[in-house]
Amino acid sequence: MIKNDMAVVDLTAQIAGTAVIGSPFRPLLDGRQVEASGKTTIEAGVWIGHFTSIGCGVTIGRNSLIEDYVGIQAGSVIGERVVVASRAFIGIGVAVGDDSVIKGHIDDSARIGSGCRVMGDLIHRQLDPSGGWDDPGSEELSPTVEDGAFVGWRSVVVGGVTIGAGAYVCAGALVTKHVPAGFIASGRNQIVPPSEWRGALGTSPFFRDAGD
Repeated sequence: MIKNDMAVVDLTAQIAGTAVIGSPFRPLLDGRQVEASGKTTIEAGVWIGHFTSIGCGVTIGRNSLIEDYVGIQAGSVIGERVVVASRAFIGIGVAVGDDSVIKGHIDDSARIGSGCRVMGDLIHRQLDPSGGWDDPGSEELSPTVEDGAFVGWRSVVVGGVTIGAGAYVCAGALVTKHVPAGFIASGRNQIVPPSEWRGALGTSPFFRDAGD
């Protein structure tokens, strides 16, 4: 275990020489500073690739793999055996559960359960963009993705909606409504149970496994 004023790093962790650990968040436009309690913690067996930045107060759980060119901002908690794929972005105060895979843009304060795959973007709502970018309260609710859900490539989930356990968001979908557990979301808020899906996805083993 290596400890300093900024970080606690397990000796079994492998960290590329170009990675930055404990990076402070930029000052806010009004001069405030984002504060994160505790040191950045890199647990046993973690692998961190080149040109990746891990923010202050971040925790990365055992045996997680953080690929090249990833950004993880202050105060986020990454579970065990998580893969954060190359060029993914995770904002301030995000929580990611064990055994998940993250490829997209995850906005501040989003919540992702265990065993999820998130290839799309989870974006907080902003109904009033007239306020300053960093003003207190300018960021509104962010999405929650429950255990075992799938969010497909280049889909966008907006606001304080919940993607239910074992739900499937198709590639390219735009979702601004809650998706019930085990349902399929496609297009623009087209949400149906697998039994009503016209195509092979409706009979995928994914839905049987999610219901076990």
